Order: sequence, then C-alpha cells, then structure tokens
Amino acid sequence: MAVSKRSVSLDDSIAARVERAATEEGVSFSAWLTNAAEHSLLIREGIQGVTEWESQAGALTAEELAAGEVLLDRLMHDTARKSA
Repeated sequence: MAVSKRSVSLDDSIAARVERAATEEGVSFSAWLTNAAEHSLLIREGIQGVTEWESQAGALTAEELAAGEVLLDRLMHDTARKSA
C-alpha cells in the first residue's frame, strides 16, 4: 500500500482524545486517524448513494426505512459477534 505523508493540525483536545483512543486500540496515531477518515468517507459516500438513488426512485417509504433499520441492526450484531 502506498503511503502519502501529510501534515495536519488538530486542536489539542482532539489530538489528546485521538492519542488515548489509538493507545486503547493498540494502533498508531496515524492508523487511528486513517481508520476514522475511512469510516467518515464510507458514511459520506453511503449518504450520497442514497441521495442519488432517491433522486431517481423517490424518497424511501417509512416501511423501507424500518426494514433498513432492522437489516442494519442485524448486520451490526453479526459484526460485533464476529469481533468478540
């Protein structure tokens, strides 16, 4: 994997929280930031995907949203179980 070095500035309180989280998770500061950025980007891309889909197919119904919540709960439970 190619690594691109960047210089970033963080508020002291954020940097301290990241440092604690990285230590607790046993990863480097940079790895923790990379994981957090990737997570944020995936959420952003997912929201964009739903927005694009809704622009073509119409807004999700209450039933579709509820079904999505049930699926998400199941997937999150399965993921948590596999991590344990």
